[in-house]
Amino acid sequence: MSATPARATAPGPVRTRALAVVAAVVADVLIWLIAHSVLDIDLRIPDGPGSTTTSELYLPAVLIGSAVIALLGWGLLALLERVASGRARALWTGIASAVLVLSLFAPVFGAGLTAGNKITLVLLHLTVGAILIPAFRRGPAAA
Repeated sequence: MSATPARATAPGPVRTRALAVVAAVVADVLIWLIAHSVLDIDLRIPDGPGSTTTSELYLPAVLIGSAVIALLGWGLLALLERVASGRARALWTGIASAVLVLSLFAPVFGAGLTAGNKITLVLLHLTVGAILIPAFRRGPAAA
């Protein structure tokens, strides 16, 4: 009787992507906690495009928003992998990058936001993109 050595396998794309979703949400929560609790920044978001009024940014909104965006991105990638398997990750990366850039317009150009607020909001957006884009691109095309 011979024992075959256990083969170390890399985590599959589903596991990698699920961990990336969790990492993005946790990272944004930590950023919010540091900005709000440690740096005492009154985190606010513009009430809408071109609005000069703002609303407070609560932690549950950060948590839910990060999770929803991450899951929507994953869903889009899964759809693209079904309909455009060979080019899915390239298409998704282009779309995700464009969405990330567009998402920065509100915090960068939002009226009524302090510099600390703008920096924190940009950091929240960039963190999600920096975690999800490379992680979602990993693994075989059939996730």
